[in-house]
Amino acid sequence: MLRSMIAAIVLAFLSALIHALGLLGLLYWQTRQWPKIESDFRPRRNLPVFLTLFGVILGLHLAEVGLWAGFYAWHCLPTFESSFYFSASSYSTVGYGDVILSKPWRLMGVMESITGVLLLGWSAAFFFTVVYHLFEIRVRRWQQKTTEPREDK
Repeated sequence: MLRSMIAAIVLAFLSALIHALGLLGLLYWQTRQWPKIESDFRPRRNLPVFLTLFGVILGLHLAEVGLWAGFYAWHCLPTFESSFYFSASSYSTVGYGDVILSKPWRLMGVMESITGVLLLGWSAAFFFTVVYHLFEIRVRRWQQKTTEPREDK
């Protein structure tokens, strides 16, 4: 059990590292996009931002599932397909139970679920922060339009 817990903690920290580096990269990319978004605030300008965020965040989660699946395939389960399936169902906390780990490794699934919940929440918080900032830009532009003096002809 100690061996599996040490492995789970190492995998959890590696997953968090992948996630942190990915979100920092997204943050860097996003901050470079703000001047363009603020100068031309339209849905067609925002849609690529949302889709890029979604795609990169999804890729991060799949990489993290793949990390755990690689460990399972190496130590616990017979094929990578069954390892990836088990990992994805554990990470997302779906946990169907049709694929299970042997007794010495079964706490790995629990640790992956805890890690998955935390990282999915981190992604949600990041995404909603971006939406909040886009909303602030929209409100600021609307306030500027309503407070500008009008010239009557």
